Amino acid sequence: MRALYFSCLILSSILGLSQSFVKNNTGKALTFKDIQLQFDQFKKTHDLSTEKHWKCFKRYEMDMQLHTNGRGEPDGFADFITAALANANDKELSHAKTNAGVWSPVGPNVLPNNLTGYMENGIGRVNCVAFHPTNSSIFYVGVAQGGVWKTTNGGASYTPLTDNLPITRISDICIDPNNTNTIYISVCDFEYIGFGLYLNGKKRHTHYGLGIYKSTDGGLTWNPTGLSFQFTNGDASLMRKIIVNPSNSSEVIACGVSGMYKSTNGGTSWIKKLDSLFMDMVLDPITPNIIYAATGWVQNSNMGHAGIYKSTDFGNTWSLLNTGIQFQGVVQRIRLAIAPSDHNYVYALCADNTDGFYGMYQSTNAGITWTYKPPILNILEHGQGNGSGGQGLYDLALCVSATDKNTIYTGGINMWGSSDGGTTFDPVSHWTLQYGNTFHGDIHYIDRQPGTSNVFVCSDGGIYRSSNIQVGNWGPSWPTVWTKLNNGMQITSFYRLSSSKNSSGTLMAGAQDNASFYFNGTSWSTIFGGDGMDNYLNPTNNQIIIGSSQYGSIYYSNDGGNSGTFVGSNPNSESSEWVTPIVADYNSPGVIYAGNENVVKSTDGGQSWTSLGTIYTNTLSQLNTEICALAVANSNSNVIYAARRVRYEYNLKGIIFRSTNGGTSFTNITNNLPDTLYYTGIEVNPSNSNEACVCMAGFANNCKVFRTTNGGSSWTNISFNLPNIPVNCVKYLSGTGQLIIATDLGVYILNSGSSIWSSYSLGLPNVIISDIEFNQAVNKIYVSTFGRGIWETNLNLLTGLQENKTLNPLEFKVYPTVTKGSFFVELDGFLKTQITIADVLGRGVYSGNLKEFKTEIKLQVLPGTYYVKIENEQSVGVKKIIIE
Repeated sequence: MRALYFSCLILSSILGLSQSFVKNNTGKALTFKDIQLQFDQFKKTHDLSTEKHWKCFKRYEMDMQLHTNGRGEPDGFADFITAALANANDKELSHAKTNAGVWSPVGPNVLPNNLTGYMENGIGRVNCVAFHPTNSSIFYVGVAQGGVWKTTNGGASYTPLTDNLPITRISDICIDPNNTNTIYISVCDFEYIGFGLYLNGKKRHTHYGLGIYKSTDGGLTWNPTGLSFQFTNGDASLMRKIIVNPSNSSEVIACGVSGMYKSTNGGTSWIKKLDSLFMDMVLDPITPNIIYAATGWVQNSNMGHAGIYKSTDFGNTWSLLNTGIQFQGVVQRIRLAIAPSDHNYVYALCADNTDGFYGMYQSTNAGITWTYKPPILNILEHGQGNGSGGQGLYDLALCVSATDKNTIYTGGINMWGSSDGGTTFDPVSHWTLQYGNTFHGDIHYIDRQPGTSNVFVCSDGGIYRSSNIQVGNWGPSWPTVWTKLNNGMQITSFYRLSSSKNSSGTLMAGAQDNASFYFNGTSWSTIFGGDGMDNYLNPTNNQIIIGSSQYGSIYYSNDGGNSGTFVGSNPNSESSEWVTPIVADYNSPGVIYAGNENVVKSTDGGQSWTSLGTIYTNTLSQLNTEICALAVANSNSNVIYAARRVRYEYNLKGIIFRSTNGGTSFTNITNNLPDTLYYTGIEVNPSNSNEACVCMAGFANNCKVFRTTNGGSSWTNISFNLPNIPVNCVKYLSGTGQLIIATDLGVYILNSGSSIWSSYSLGLPNVIISDIEFNQAVNKIYVSTFGRGIWETNLNLLTGLQENKTLNPLEFKVYPTVTKGSFFVELDGFLKTQITIADVLGRGVYSGNLKEFKTEIKLQVLPGTYYVKIENEQSVGVKKIIIE
């Protein structure tokens, strides 16, 4: 593996202003454009393959530049949540009428076979876990972008519980110990605290939250409590922890950025007890009226103060403890833990203003006095503890042994253990494979399971369990054995998707922080490494694939990903976009194009590259911005469209170019297009090279999709009735003139000649749709999501919409919908119908043909959610059932 892999770390820290590429001497918060400009200057003079903790900046920039207002600053939070709520309500009403959807899951269906060769693979980021108080087989998992999942068999299978919420990001789960059907969740992604609106270049709207939601039926339905927020509240919407009083279930405590709150009526109403910014909270395991809570200081915004509070009356009153921790300037985030074997022992793990390890605070008398233990090693950096900085504001975890009050375990990028109360540390795991059995790095939560010896770890790769944690050394093999509990959750966040054009059903998708996922038609593998980005599957040889990681680092394989070669795509050492676009000329298999500052071409499937004609962005400065969208015409391979991204920090607008001579030269065809939004995709009509569409992200109302019918001489706005949300991809449906788009809130179809976009999202969870692919050979359309994997439906359903104008899922009845395995399928006046039943990951468990109007089906499968799909030549219907 190349040294480049060393920099392709798991999801990195959210960089503080103390990081080397960001300087702030202004006395005020930096703007998005300020930070972008500083990073660009830093990149020109530094080798990023040897630099640490920068990749999260690019992840956030990539997302945030899709959510600006056309002036370079993030916006649109009110519009987004309005559209999200309307989308959720519309789907709920549609399901009430038809009780059927059209989409079903594809996968990834298991933790993939790891072919990266260097990094422990994963499935997606898990933020937290909550355990049933008396049944060790039952626990709930909170996923960063993929909702709440429940298992009743110790992690062998899972059921998703929150797909119908307006947003599906989760930071905490709390089960009422007196009534386990009552569950509270924090609907947000707290780990991105401090990177909100108008603070710095790592802003993204997608971590903001809606407050505390509650279920009283074990997670089947959810409702907001009285502690609710809007996205316009920004970071103040982030809630960190929830605790129910074991002695009185009516009393609930919740804390977060906006303060400490208490409810005495089960969440109906709340009273704010403290205004401080809280980052953690723990309940005394012996005396449930005692709670410790940690506040924090966010350097980026100079918000909050670091300290530890204690309450002895379940949150009615609080006292600031005399820890010696400075309020501001040194400590940012604090994690707390109490020793269950001696509740007088309380620990505080502290991250400093570089996100590295500041030290451990220990109290042996229930918080009266504290001992500071300075760092000997930096246990929050990515290596063996000798480096600087870390990810403490993003991932920080702490747990005390169940039996030894002096043994603690910490989580950052890696896991460490101490047997002397935090004075010294030894390693437990590392994010690479070079030391033996481990788990995917970036650790957000460590917790003990009640009544067992099990310790669970939640990381950017998923959830893991061990019954015997042992510290190790930097030798050939770690002593701790970890069980991976990720099979059964479809929670991967994908950037881009490719599908084979033949009956093999091959798929490939680039995943945030979890490399590229490759499905050979039978099984999944993780290949190449890094953050998986765009990709390509050869249409005539299923073994030839290319994948990419950040900044256009391209890899080639001719054996289905079992081995890979770094081939690059940048003969002139130009800059490339974070997600570098890759497109194919399917008239000439093996001919592909990629976008750097200019377009490059490969005629051998990606093994070698040559530059095409030079495109200049700015005739005065000669500055070149990166290509962010690219397309080649199917009807005429000499016609190529390329879009340069907007760069607000350089005052450079977006530009779209067209070549009619195979890339020898390009002409500016931006003309009357909006040029201050990020172009997310270009698509050429398969039968007419002069007709093309461009879509754009951002929150500029009525600026979503534009079309040209004259090769770009002019553009027509066809945004019509689309909500003010980012559009991530646009595609033509071959032979129909129809358009389909992927948005942050589902899929929309525009029939030829129509001026109304229709939602086509029935059955999809409420997550970002990132890409769309077709495979006519198997009659499939696939979509990738950012948090819930890949989904499919029948392609002929979409093309049929052109004639039918409306979507009518195939109607049938399934009852009971909650069952032990036996249920009835009842048809409504039609036969010659095929039935398939798949689990939540798309794995088939039953198939056949229905010959009676009413059929009893008996399944012997693991508990979880299953999809019953009924289809004939004209239509399809999908319904969910839960098998207990």
